Amino acid sequence: MATENAVSRLALSSSAENKMPPSVRNVLFICPDNSRASIIAEALLKRWGCGSFQAFSAGNTTTPVVHPMIHQLLVAQRVWRPELKSKSWHEFLRPDAPRMDFIISLGDRAPDGLPSRWPGNPRVMHWRVSEPLGDGTAVESAQAFRRTFTELETRIKLFTLVNTRKSIRRAAA
Repeated sequence: MATENAVSRLALSSSAENKMPPSVRNVLFICPDNSRASIIAEALLKRWGCGSFQAFSAGNTTTPVVHPMIHQLLVAQRVWRPELKSKSWHEFLRPDAPRMDFIISLGDRAPDGLPSRWPGNPRVMHWRVSEPLGDGTAVESAQAFRRTFTELETRIKLFTLVNTRKSIRRAAA
């Protein structure tokens, strides 16, 4: 009888643990105008984050629309989401903004004017990626956007793998 009760308690606690939501970490990608690289990164983390990450993007300045060639690329790669839009990083400093676990700036260098401190003390890093400029011919621009997409997809896959493993190790300890 005591063994049955212990097994029942173990089964109940195990099922309760399985129902607990996993720890979701918030990631903010920042680039100068939030119409290209950071939008790509947000879309890709939403694909590859597997429910462990919530992705956001922002920029120093905003544009009325996502760059049309980026929109086409994301649709073609099946990662376009209607909620992808240009936002200012100032939105993420407000008291009601979600707290970030990671702030990742993108490009040749971090955008000018970023705060040195963010609410919640997130890990701040910079990923040097190819600038997806649309200044050349249509073919050159498309190649640049695809190159940036591929670079970001590779980094995001590694980022999710490393940070998911770290949280699994911490939970097992």
